[in-house]
Amino acid sequence: MIRNDDSQNVNLANIENYITRSTIRQFLLQIWSAEMIATKYRYFVEILNNGNRIYLERPGRLNKGCDFVIYIENQFLWGNGNDRPPAHEFIFNDLNSKKQILNTQEWSSLLNAIEVIFNCGNYNDTLPYTSNLPNIGLEYELLLKLLRWFFIEQDLTYWSGTGREMLYQGILNV
Repeated sequence: MIRNDDSQNVNLANIENYITRSTIRQFLLQIWSAEMIATKYRYFVEILNNGNRIYLERPGRLNKGCDFVIYIENQFLWGNGNDRPPAHEFIFNDLNSKKQILNTQEWSSLLNAIEVIFNCGNYNDTLPYTSNLPNIGLEYELLLKLLRWFFIEQDLTYWSGTGREMLYQGILNV
């Protein structure tokens, strides 16, 4: 459940309109540079097929200017029922579970889908890789759209581009 607070709710335009790291970063920074001082924001950035949303809250806990926290509506919850942000560990644990069950060809197909997201590709371009995979753990849509925002988070935190690559290498090493 989305925490009830005084955050300003904003629906962001489809991120898939921006197809490079640079244009994604420029788009977000332009939006964020227009924020009102001392105001909390909640940006709804993805709608999943089940109706739940991925959203960002700003400012983030680290208060580094571009920091944000990623949430998935009704997916990971605190004891009080409020949404809890997923950690990279959730992704790695899910990928480990998938790797244990998927055969080599299926695992390769999932890695191809992740590569599309890593390269700022459109989520729909991942469907040929995931549509016939068995359902294990997190839904593929959730996994890939969450990874998109983890990659974007890394791009904004590590301007030199190393964060995105570190996360991707971690995924490849699962």
